[in-house]
Amino acid sequence: MELIANENYEDLKGSAKGFLQIVTSDDMYYALFLLVVMIAAVKLLDLIFLPFKNRQRTGILTTLVKWCLQAFIVIILGMKIISLSNTLSGFASQILMSSSLIVVVLGFVFQEGLTNIVHGIILTVFKPFNIGDRVHTSIDGESITGYVQSINLRNTVIQNALNMSCVIVPNSKMDLCVLENNYFGTDRISSNFLDLSITYESDLEKAILIIQQTVEAHPLVQKLRKSKGITDPVVVMVRELGADGICLRGIVQTLTIEENFGACSDIRRELVLRFQNDPDVCFAYPHRHLVQ
Repeated sequence: MELIANENYEDLKGSAKGFLQIVTSDDMYYALFLLVVMIAAVKLLDLIFLPFKNRQRTGILTTLVKWCLQAFIVIILGMKIISLSNTLSGFASQILMSSSLIVVVLGFVFQEGLTNIVHGIILTVFKPFNIGDRVHTSIDGESITGYVQSINLRNTVIQNALNMSCVIVPNSKMDLCVLENNYFGTDRISSNFLDLSITYESDLEKAILIIQQTVEAHPLVQKLRKSKGITDPVVVMVRELGADGICLRGIVQTLTIEENFGACSDIRRELVLRFQNDPDVCFAYPHRHLVQ
């Protein structure tokens, strides 16, 4: 068995040498062979880097590395193919001699694109936001609030929270703008104020207790308090003594801003029902007393 394997290996080795001799004996065959190798190498790099394409932390860097390797292969093998032709070999040497000038010209032409690529790498390394984060920023005087959909070498795509349209922002502007990230960090809490007013005739302490109980009883608020180990009562403050009543402010805290919107809506509905059924507490509203 070992002898047969050695014979097969020698036959395969001889066939490969014969094939290479045939290919290299003619410039046209050699050029076609190099062209096939170049295409195969570019496609192979695509397959190798495919698993890293959608990773948040390494997607842009691996794409840049892949492009650099592919460009290197195309340039080296392309110049080799050109050098096989007597007509094009002089042209290739002139290109190599003037490569510095080409680099300067290309850098000037693609200045904006290269700037976006550099800022895209900075965003990937320092991670001011991740895919899926809710961000708010102002770019060129336009306020943008939405969710980060994707980050590539040239731009960042944000899905607008108001109309669900996609806003494509160049990485250079995204990196230099002042950004509010609602999901930044692991120990995040979303807070919102719950403002309401009661009449001066209402029982103030009872109203504060009802607000505290209603907020603490909401499932989304309980989920946060349990996960963070919070046992202190919900804060309810007297915000203002208004012309029509006492202005109260409660603090509603949840894990995410989306949960906070829903929790505040549910709590307002529950407070309306509880105040309507309690004779000691009444919502304030603009009214006048007429004395005859």
